[in-house]
Amino acid sequence: MAKIVFYDTTELDKQHLSKHLETTDHNWDYVDAKITDDNIDPDAEVISVFVTCVVTRRMIDRMPKLKLIACRSTGFNNVDLEAAESNGVIVVNVPTYGESTVAEYAFTLLLGLVRKLPQTLHESLDTQQTDLIGRDLYGKTFGVIGTGHIGQKAIHIAKGFGMQVVAYDPFPNEQAAADLGFSYKELDEVAAVSDYISLHAPFTQQTHHLVNTEFLEKMKDSAILVNTARGELVDTKALIMSLHEKKIAGAALDVVEGESVANYEEEVALLRRDQIPPDDLLHSVEINTLEKMPNVLVTPHNAFNTIEAIERINSTTAQNIITYWYGETPNRVKAPEKTMGKLFMVRHTESEWNATGQWTGSRDVHLSENGFREAALVGHEMVKLGVTFDISFCSEQIRTLETLEAILNSTSQLDVPLKRAGELNERDYGDYTGMNKFEVRDKVGEEQWNAIRRGWDVAVPNGETLRHVYERVIPYFEGQILPYLREGKNVLLVAHGNSLRALIKFIEDIPDHDVAELEMLFGDIVNYQIDELGKLVSKAVTHVDFTVLNKYKENSLEASRNIG
Repeated sequence: MAKIVFYDTTELDKQHLSKHLETTDHNWDYVDAKITDDNIDPDAEVISVFVTCVVTRRMIDRMPKLKLIACRSTGFNNVDLEAAESNGVIVVNVPTYGESTVAEYAFTLLLGLVRKLPQTLHESLDTQQTDLIGRDLYGKTFGVIGTGHIGQKAIHIAKGFGMQVVAYDPFPNEQAAADLGFSYKELDEVAAVSDYISLHAPFTQQTHHLVNTEFLEKMKDSAILVNTARGELVDTKALIMSLHEKKIAGAALDVVEGESVANYEEEVALLRRDQIPPDDLLHSVEINTLEKMPNVLVTPHNAFNTIEAIERINSTTAQNIITYWYGETPNRVKAPEKTMGKLFMVRHTESEWNATGQWTGSRDVHLSENGFREAALVGHEMVKLGVTFDISFCSEQIRTLETLEAILNSTSQLDVPLKRAGELNERDYGDYTGMNKFEVRDKVGEEQWNAIRRGWDVAVPNGETLRHVYERVIPYFEGQILPYLREGKNVLLVAHGNSLRALIKFIEDIPDHDVAELEMLFGDIVNYQIDELGKLVSKAVTHVDFTVLNKYKENSLEASRNIG
C-alpha cells in the first residue's frame, strides 16, 4: 500500500484517477496547486505531476520515501531526471494520449491566424472585408518538424486540406513518408520552402532553440510558425524580432519559453522576491510583447485539453502507478546521456613585444600587424574545420581580446558571447618583464633560462611561477568554463602560453616534473573532448600555416623597395 500525492489536479482529474485507483489498496491525496518546496509530503512514495509542475532536486532530496514520479504528460523535461536517478526514483510518462487532439489544435491555431479569426470576431457584420483578407491552405507547403505520432497526425490532416508536405526529423520514418505521401528534407530546406511550419519535436538538449535567428531568416516572409510542442524549441526573442521586422508573417503559439511566469500567481511571487531572476524577467517581457502583436495568436498551453485526451492521460497515469508495484514500468523515462561540448584553445598571436623578443608577462601590449593577420588565418582555419562556438573566453589583456575578435570576425560569428577574466592572464614575469628573452638567457645561462620559461615551480624575482598560474586558472576553468561544456556548448578559449599550459597540465594529468616538455601552442588550434570532470577524452591539434604571412611580408618589402 503506497501513499500517492497528485499535484495540480482539476475536478475532472480527480474523478478519472479515483475511478481507476478505487479497486487498489493505495492511499492518495489531491493537491490543486502545483508542487512547491512548501507543499511536498516527505512521506510520499509516489507523486504525480502535470507538465506545469517543476520537480527539482531539492524537492526529490526532501522526499526520502519517494519511489516513483508519474508525469501526467508526454513531456518530462519539468522533472530533474538526474536527481531522480541518483536518488533511485523511477520516472514514468504518458507516451501517447492525444495525437489527434494536439494535431487538430495545431490546425485550429493555424486556421485562426490565417483567416484572422480574432480580428473577425471583434468586427460587426457591416465591416469592410478588405482588412480581413486571409489565405488558403489548399496547395500550400506544410512543413513539419518532428514526425512522431503527433507529427504524423498533423501530416494526415494537412493532406486532407490538399497541402504539399515536407518534414524534418533526425530519425526519418521512411515507411510513414511512403504511406502518408510526404518527403523528408534538411532542416534549412524545410524552413525555406514551407508556407506554414508546425513544430512537433520533443524538447532535448539538441532541440533547444531549434528555431533561432538563422532558421527564421531562411523562412519565407509570408510564412507562419505554429508551436504546440515545447516553448523551448523557439528562441522567443529572435521570433519577436522576425515578427516585428516582418521577416515572417505570423506565429501561432500554444507554448512559449517560461510560460509559467505568465500565470498571475507566479508573477506576484516573482514580484515578492528581492531580485527577479534575469531569465524570468526576460520571458515575462517576451510573453507580454507576443500578446500585443497583431500577427501573433497565443493560447495558454491548451492543445491537450479535451475530455477524451484528459481521460487517456489519467487512465495511463493510474495504470503506470498500479503496474509499478508489480515490477512493470513500460513507460519509464531516463535522463538522456549528456553530450559534452568541445573546448578549442588558441594562444594569442604575435604581440608588439613578441615581435621584438621581449617578455610581456602581465603587461598589456597590443597585437602587431602581423599578429592580426595571424589571428585572421586562425579564423579561416576554424571555418575549414566547420566549427561554431556558443561562448568564448579570454584574459583581461588586450592581445587575447584582439586575437579572439579577429578569429570570430573571420568565422562570421560576431554574436558569440564573450567573457574576460583576470584568472586567465599570462604569468607575471616580475623583474624580467620587458626584458629581451635572449639577453636573459645570456645572463642566467641556457639551463636556468629554460627552467624559468618551462618549469613548474621556478621562481623569477617578484613574479609568478607556473604553479601560481595553475592555482588561479584551474578553479576558474572548473567554475566558469566547464559548466558550459557540460551543457554541450562549444567553447573558444584564447589565452597565453602559460595559462594554457596550466590548463593542459590539468586536462591531460601531466605530472609536475613533465610539464617542462609542454609546448607553447604557437600557431596551433587544440580541440579537446573532455569528460564531466574536465579530463581528457580525446585531443586533436590543427596547425595553422603562418608561412604565407612571411611571403606576404617579403612581397610587401620588395614592393616598397621598387617604389623607392
